[in-house]
Amino acid sequence: MPDSRTVADRFARSLAITGRGLRALLLTVAALAAGLGVLAMVVGALSWRHADQWRLPIGVILVVLLCLPAALLPVLVHRRLTPLTRAIERPDALTRQARDYVDDVRAGTELTDIAAIATGPTSMWRPRSLWQMARLVGSFTGRVAPDPKRQPLLAAFMPVYLRTLWLVVIVTAWSLVLAAVVLAGSLLAVLLGWTPTS
Repeated sequence: MPDSRTVADRFARSLAITGRGLRALLLTVAALAAGLGVLAMVVGALSWRHADQWRLPIGVILVVLLCLPAALLPVLVHRRLTPLTRAIERPDALTRQARDYVDDVRAGTELTDIAAIATGPTSMWRPRSLWQMARLVGSFTGRVAPDPKRQPLLAAFMPVYLRTLWLVVIVTAWSLVLAAVVLAGSLLAVLLGWTPTS
């Protein structure tokens, strides 16, 4: 029967392989998605290049505005997801950073100081006590978030980062749907002869 160290090593190796595979998959998906955005932009611009108004190529401008997010946002999603895949790929470093983070949180005395002020005899509502509590709370919340320089793998799992990532993924998905509609509409317009000609 394998000992716990062997099992942990196998698990770490499988996580490293999974992280590398996820990163390659994400790069491929991001490249294909950005390619779809660029293709929709080029086909749409070529299809609607003669649609103009007030001496402006309104057709091209509209197509570019609709498809540019689909061409650029997949690259941003890939860049935002890379720290997560790196963290999965390096579980030992992630564990070290998590221990370092917990030590940082425990090292401070802010919570004890806040409790001492709050349980003191009616001094809590004095302006000076409120000012001290506000400074202590600010100091504590500044230390609660992982330091992106010292703990970059851990910082990728923080709720603010994940919420922003989820929002970018949703906007990217909708921009890709819009680019696909522009591409299909442009191709259909060319086939049926609906696009303006010079």
